Amino acid sequence: MDRTFQQLIGRLLGRLMNRAVDTGISFIATRGKGSADLSEADHQQARAGQDLAKKARKMSRASRKLF
Repeated sequence: MDRTFQQLIGRLLGRLMNRAVDTGISFIATRGKGSADLSEADHQQARAGQDLAKKARKMSRASRKLF
């Protein structure tokens, strides 16, 4: 029973950590600005940042699977 509880808590904490990392990466990519506050140049830079963030998320997921 104790092992089952530990596994459940481990999965919940793992999912929470994954979500926190993904949210942090997205926040950094947009630098905390809303879409209404961005100029056209900022939109292009935000799109490039989001693409880079997408790659970073994929890399972080892959590294989590390795470790």
